[in-house]
Amino acid sequence: MQIGNKTFKPGLIPTIVFLLVLPVLLRLGFWQLDRAEEKRQLIELFKQQNEAGPLHINGNIELTEAQNYRNATVEGNFDKSKQIFIDNKIHQGNTGVYVVTPFKIKNSDYHLLVNRGWVAMNIDRKSLPQVKTDANITRLSGKLKIVSKNFTVGGKYQSNEGWPALVQWINFKDIEEKSGLKILPYMFLLDEKEKGRYIREWKPVVMQPEKSISYAVQWFSLALALVIIYIVVNLKAVGSESGNGK
Repeated sequence: MQIGNKTFKPGLIPTIVFLLVLPVLLRLGFWQLDRAEEKRQLIELFKQQNEAGPLHINGNIELTEAQNYRNATVEGNFDKSKQIFIDNKIHQGNTGVYVVTPFKIKNSDYHLLVNRGWVAMNIDRKSLPQVKTDANITRLSGKLKIVSKNFTVGGKYQSNEGWPALVQWINFKDIEEKSGLKILPYMFLLDEKEKGRYIREWKPVVMQPEKSISYAVQWFSLALALVIIYIVVNLKAVGSESGNGK
């Protein structure tokens, strides 16, 4: 193919590299667009659930994705003997843990895992935070959170032995087996207005959709730059090959 006084004659190696890299860049761009749409939907769902009346948890209630972040109330008592800390949670650049305490539901055999918020943690993971649990609390307000399955390497989710448990993520089945408690398969995010010194800033997403869109633009820009470079590199002046044989 001739363009002006130059001909487009791609080499084998540049073409292979081009065909391998371009689909990856495009896929990353479209993936970020999908992520932006997912975040928009999650933010809208969070808004809708804030406007909905609270769901009262009084037993083994199954949740659907449509009830994620639903306002809820529950009555019962904390079980401080099975305290859980979710490790590696960051707040304003500081490392800490989420304090999660099982809550025995009134007139039910089930416990609900209540995320009471963030607290700072020492670098030494053998020294766990000292937390106070008010056994007199009998009614809580908060939001229900369906916990996504974590991508993990290996099966060890707990960093220590026994209780309190320092975990990397919530594994409802393992916690149920080790604690001997019947655990509902979702989390209860304690309302920010509830008593307690822990930090609670519950948000549906950490990064806004606009950020994902900006990342998508960057990937598509790299893809466009790759196309331009591929074309420019493989453009040769007409007769340049024979001109070297003078």
